[in-house]
Amino acid sequence: MKKLFLILNIFIILISAGCSSDAPISSVQTDLLPLLSKIVTGYVKGKDGVEIYIRIQGRGTPTIVLPGGPGYSFDYLQDTLTPLDTTLQLIYVDLRGCGKSQGFIDPKKYNFDDMVADIESVKSVMGLKQFFIIGHETGGMLAQKYAIKNPNDVQRMVLMSSPADANDLNVWINSFRNFLPRAAVARIKAYERDSLFIDGQYSSGYEQEIFNGILSPNYFYNRTSIPENFSTPERSWAVYKEIWGQTGYFDISGSLKTFDTRDDLKGVNAKALILVGQHDYISSFVLESLHNSLANSEMHMFENAGHFFYLEKHDEFISKIFEFLGKK
Repeated sequence: MKKLFLILNIFIILISAGCSSDAPISSVQTDLLPLLSKIVTGYVKGKDGVEIYIRIQGRGTPTIVLPGGPGYSFDYLQDTLTPLDTTLQLIYVDLRGCGKSQGFIDPKKYNFDDMVADIESVKSVMGLKQFFIIGHETGGMLAQKYAIKNPNDVQRMVLMSSPADANDLNVWINSFRNFLPRAAVARIKAYERDSLFIDGQYSSGYEQEIFNGILSPNYFYNRTSIPENFSTPERSWAVYKEIWGQTGYFDISGSLKTFDTRDDLKGVNAKALILVGQHDYISSFVLESLHNSLANSEMHMFENAGHFFYLEKHDEFISKIFEFLGKK
């Protein structure tokens, strides 16, 4: 990709023409970007010069969108959040190593501290003073880390299925084994011992066992509500292995293992909306400590919905965010 360091005038031309750009972003005035259906894409230099891919859509309060996974590209959230672009300027971020952002040979570069620094770079390049954050799963956990380090930057947070304590999450996920038939547990343990990864990612047999035994009802409670074109998000397995771990779905053995923001969040005054599905595998029980740690937080549970509650209950999801933002 040819790198062109664009000045603001070129951005204005692109916006007026309804075009997008994947060139490095060097200077952006947020009040000029972009008009509703206009989209600007490009790269921001993060920590250590890493190229971070962002997508800017809509107008209104700047809102940084952080995908989960860990390791997902932000693509899977675009259609879901588009109705918000009349009120929010959505700034989607592909975290380092994910999607179109630059990766590293050294997996230790995939850590929350460096990702927080990358978000600070996005803030600086775009000239943001304060903004909102929408974070899904580990993206919401990263949002917590950012708000702790930069409490004056974040005005509001929407945290979707994002725990404050990884140990709570690990204990909860491990408990799922107790509800599986012994034969299924034996097959899962065999995969974890002998063929957990094939070609760098979970083997299809292992993923099928997990989906059939756990994720099917807890991902999608009402499958008829899922869009026909839905597909699982693109994942960086290098990022996943470093953050979640390499010992299987039931065991957080990567850097996320020590994640615990409960005490530090007590110094964060940003208003927070905590969202979870009634049948979400990251249950409301796991999120109670997050709710209790954030003084200005509220939690909403979507009834008869699973982990993808934002698809199953999309109208309610959008309405709840507008209500939280005081726009309804």
